[in-house]
Amino acid sequence: MALTDHDFEKLGSLRGMQVFAKVIYDIVQDSSRDHDCFEDKIKEVLDAQIQARDTVIIEKPIREAGLRDSTAGLERFELSSDRGITQDRLDRLSTCEWIDYGQDLVIVGATGTGKSVLAQAVAIAACRKKMSARYVRLHQLADDFDAVAGSPQARKDLLEELSRPAIVVIDDFMATDVSTNALTQVFNLLVARENSSTVIVSQHEPDYWYDVFHDAAIADAVLSRLVHNGTKLTIAGADLRTRDDLQEERRMLIKASRGR
Repeated sequence: MALTDHDFEKLGSLRGMQVFAKVIYDIVQDSSRDHDCFEDKIKEVLDAQIQARDTVIIEKPIREAGLRDSTAGLERFELSSDRGITQDRLDRLSTCEWIDYGQDLVIVGATGTGKSVLAQAVAIAACRKKMSARYVRLHQLADDFDAVAGSPQARKDLLEELSRPAIVVIDDFMATDVSTNALTQVFNLLVARENSSTVIVSQHEPDYWYDVFHDAAIADAVLSRLVHNGTKLTIAGADLRTRDDLQEERRMLIKASRGR
């Protein structure tokens, strides 16, 4: 007995079965697939449904990480001989095993070299592994800490919230001046995340941080925690933001992601 359009409508109306219904409908309508093995057709449909399910599963942690509109992906990071990063390094980052061990990562590079894209891609890779992540720029983090400066409980709650994710990315580290209170709380956060992975993204080499912290003991602790116990990558190359093709690709990807 042949399946009717009404059958496909009923199948698609079932919760979570829309992709299953669409793919099997496309196969049935394609006469070139008539002689394909039944098992192969079913496997194709199941794979499509599982992929759609997994996509939905990772959308939530990506949204919670603050990366809903990010188009970054380690598989899409542009490599060249002058970038200072190899495919082998990207492959090791993509395993996320270093996050399992609580290792840190410092990414340094000039404006437009792609360091923020790499950091976002690392966080998204963690989300794909069903790990929790958080992406924040330092000035935003500083504003949050300053907003709760007068409330010890709110400050404690914010520190605990930022301590929980498997990986936290702090972008634009030391790119702008922030309050002494905020710097102190950032230090407290790094201490609280001693056994969890933190990614620091900065235009400045770690030695510069000594001048910003104004406290040699705090600076030494930060450097020891992030540099000596982690990995430092220096990204080089031309300013990618001047590439019209990359900007157009990003606009198209954002449009597609918002249309889902």
